[in-house]
Amino acid sequence: MKYTSEEYFSVIEIKTGRKICDCGDELDALMIVSFDPTNRTITRNQFLMGQVVDIEIPKQLPTSNITVSNTKEGGCTTRKNQLEDITPNKLSQSELEPFIV
Repeated sequence: MKYTSEEYFSVIEIKTGRKICDCGDELDALMIVSFDPTNRTITRNQFLMGQVVDIEIPKQLPTSNITVSNTKEGGCTTRKNQLEDITPNKLSQSELEPFIV
């Protein structure tokens, strides 16, 4: 199992201890501090993410114990047989007239 860590930077107001923002890049945090350098500071934070599990997926589907049947009794039908079984639906005269709101 692998653990991945992320670090981010918080800009903190020195007088009150209030967090101003969190930045993903140190240069962004330094830029925020440069607006008021006497009253702001940076803290580097690092948190440990949960476990990352690598899963290997088989490259091929298993091909053992597969049976193929092209008969209707076997449960499979061909596309031609399916099309022959379809009969077109006829609309009644009331369904042919346009619906006006």
